[in-house]
Amino acid sequence: MSRMTLAEDIARRLRVPRPVDMLIAGGLLLWALAEALFVNGPGTLPTRVAFAFAVTVPLLWRRRAPLPVLALVCGLLALRAATADVAEFGTAPFPSMLVATFSVGAHMGAVWLAAPAVLLPFATMLLATRTDFWSTDPQPGDVAILSFFIVAAWAAGRLVRHRSAQADAARAESGLLAREAVAAERARVARELHDVVAHSVSIIAVQAGAAESLVGRDPDRAREHIASVRRTAAEALIEMRRLLGVLREDEAVYAPQPTLGDLERLVGEVRAAGVPVELAREGDDAEPLPAGIDLAAYRIVQEALTNVRRHAGAAPTRVVVRRAPGVVDVEVVNATPSGPGEGPGGGHGLVGMRERVRLYGGSLDAGPREDGGFGVRARLPVGEAA
Repeated sequence: MSRMTLAEDIARRLRVPRPVDMLIAGGLLLWALAEALFVNGPGTLPTRVAFAFAVTVPLLWRRRAPLPVLALVCGLLALRAATADVAEFGTAPFPSMLVATFSVGAHMGAVWLAAPAVLLPFATMLLATRTDFWSTDPQPGDVAILSFFIVAAWAAGRLVRHRSAQADAARAESGLLAREAVAAERARVARELHDVVAHSVSIIAVQAGAAESLVGRDPDRAREHIASVRRTAAEALIEMRRLLGVLREDEAVYAPQPTLGDLERLVGEVRAAGVPVELAREGDDAEPLPAGIDLAAYRIVQEALTNVRRHAGAAPTRVVVRRAPGVVDVEVVNATPSGPGEGPGGGHGLVGMRERVRLYGGSLDAGPREDGGFGVRARLPVGEAA
């Protein structure tokens, strides 16, 4: 290791400790200082105070250097026991030794490296029992109790390490599943937008052919077809820009896509499945919506009703579609569940809704209601600004 690398490693290990480590070291320091001041033992008062600091302050770095900290505490105890001329009636530094032993179990990686470290405090304790440092003649029961505490501290550290690794793995898996769900929904949305664009292009071709056949004998009707081509092309360009913003599979399945005009059929299917659904339309729906937004609104209602059937059983549900200048709102609200649904399932309905709304620059509010039901409200801007 170069000088620069060694210096950087020392600086890394001497970073500000965590608050919990400061609290542990501070608490044990107060304990050791109290015993140094008020409990009989070997050495002068300054020596006892210095020993109290020496066996507790290193615990601040017990995570970054667990084995050196344990070795330091054990070494100081061995030195103090070997030079003691009277017995120690306090407990220091045994609490610090147990914390350091726990830290070796919790923060050293491979078990074959961490396990031999248990021998260090065990050997130090046996040494202390054979010196004047020990207040009474050691009995086999004393050795057994001390051995139990040392092994238990190390085992508790390994258990905490194992549980922490399991929790980290669970969080990583949860994040991966969430990312996979978002990617799958984006792919599905992209395929549907692909169909919308393909349909728009076919309309443009038909309208352009009609305009070409009428341009000589009926210019007014030809202009109507040309205007329709312009509008459809503008919508198709908007959908193309959105399509480029999401991932899609290479092979798209071309199929007619549903719209808000198909909600009656969808509601009928849900009713046939046993869910009482009421459909209401508000506002002026004479002006047709852009195909992509029309499809997105339909899918949001469809996914919300699927969630009702899955999680709320036969709870009464109300679907409202509101049209206003520049915006379309869809709302699906169900009452308190009246019975068990189909089970939790493995779908990602809310993920899909959020992806659709995000794609069109809208907003989504989904969550429990005060009356025990659940509500989904989505707003989709209409127009190029969307």
